[in-house]
Amino acid sequence: MSFDWNIVTDLRTMWQYAFMRNAFEAGTVIAIVAGIIGYFVVLRRAAFATHALGHTGFSGAAAAVLFGVNPVYGLLLFTTATGGGIALLGPKADDSDVAIGTVLAFALGMGLLFLSLYTGYATEAYSILFGEILGISASGVVFTYEASVVVLLVIAFIARPLLFASLDEDVAEAKGLPMMALSMAFILVLAVTISIAVQIIGVLLIFALMVTPGATAVRLTKTPLAAVLVSVTVAVFATWAGLFVSWYEPYPVSFFIVSIVFAIYVIVRSVDVLQKSRLLRVPHPSEKEGIGTLQIASSLGVASAVMLSVGVVLLLPSILATGPVIAFTSALLDVGFALAVTGAVVGIAAYLLYFWGFRKVTSVERDLSSPTVLVLLGILGFALAFGGEALLYGGQVSAYGSPAGPAAALAALGGIALVWVGLTLGFLGALGLALGNWRAGQRYQEETIRVGGFLSFLPVLSIAGYVLCCIGYVRTGRKLARGWQAVPVGSRTG
Repeated sequence: MSFDWNIVTDLRTMWQYAFMRNAFEAGTVIAIVAGIIGYFVVLRRAAFATHALGHTGFSGAAAAVLFGVNPVYGLLLFTTATGGGIALLGPKADDSDVAIGTVLAFALGMGLLFLSLYTGYATEAYSILFGEILGISASGVVFTYEASVVVLLVIAFIARPLLFASLDEDVAEAKGLPMMALSMAFILVLAVTISIAVQIIGVLLIFALMVTPGATAVRLTKTPLAAVLVSVTVAVFATWAGLFVSWYEPYPVSFFIVSIVFAIYVIVRSVDVLQKSRLLRVPHPSEKEGIGTLQIASSLGVASAVMLSVGVVLLLPSILATGPVIAFTSALLDVGFALAVTGAVVGIAAYLLYFWGFRKVTSVERDLSSPTVLVLLGILGFALAFGGEALLYGGQVSAYGSPAGPAAALAALGGIALVWVGLTLGFLGALGLALGNWRAGQRYQEETIRVGGFLSFLPVLSIAGYVLCCIGYVRTGRKLARGWQAVPVGSRTG
């Protein structure tokens, strides 16, 4: 299938097929459950248990194949049995590693025995290793729904004591909470979740949905409810995006899901590292210098918006044309391309200055820290998008004049992924820039900055928005030079 920029048409086309509808339905339910359970997995430091239960589930699938039973039922039986054994042998998180390793070794030995006893082709058991969501049947979807409802009901019942025990195990035990029962209930719920999740991601890649979204959520927020929502959002987004991309590319769905989740986690960790690095610290912050930096950034924003607008207008006939371009000469097209590229470079410079200016002002007003992080994400996104374009170009050059080989295919996949991730982060950066200008306008009582920040987020009106921001920061600098005291963002005074 060829990609169409009309997303609605693409979705209608793929949802005409029952196997894609089943995959989206089962994948959505599994991602929601995995996102919720994954948050508790990270809090309880149970990543090794998740890994172990996934591998022992493969032994159960091999046993089911040996006895002519659906591999999912064998998977469920073994994961719950080994989960119960782990909970009994190591009720506390500090004691569980030895118990997990012991049970894992025994279960893998049994799996090897079952495979050696089976004389046929154990394709169903081997499909458990990497997942087979596109092959899930309607009955498999029903089983996924039923198991997920049971898991969610149990989690809703034990959520509060489980959260307490996960955050501080010793205090929870001193308060009289039934630690053994909580540990047993959680490990059994985890076993059931893994049993249904391996259909989509496989036991070897179970970390992608069971651990990574939760780890990402913990990095982004500290509130339990917000962390669960973020974890579920990441898991569902990765599943949907992986299924969508796999419709057009002849590669495993699990690869795309794992890659998307991994990319999100790496980006979040990279931002965390950058924020704590010496390079981005302001040793002697000055509010006046910050305002001056934001004024220069707004001026560069004006220049960037003008060059991008003119460049896009000159390139538009070439972009929309289905045949030879005759509206403009090639010289004007070259000028449009040069203006667009230059405008993009100037725009990145403006983002860097905005980030640095917000960093300086943030030392005085902490409410501007969130826009600063978003702008940093936008800068990182632009770097990823340029890297993706370079990778795509390199793959096309390597395949020029010869059949496309594995290197060209990998370059195309990686380049497309980097471009899309980069553009998504660039959107977040533009949102952060608009939000930062809005809050700065509130703080310094400059409506021009507030309105300009809003308009800068709209491509058609971005030039006017940057002009208003530039005027507002000039006026703010004069206010600060006269000794005017800025009003905090949350203040109600006029």
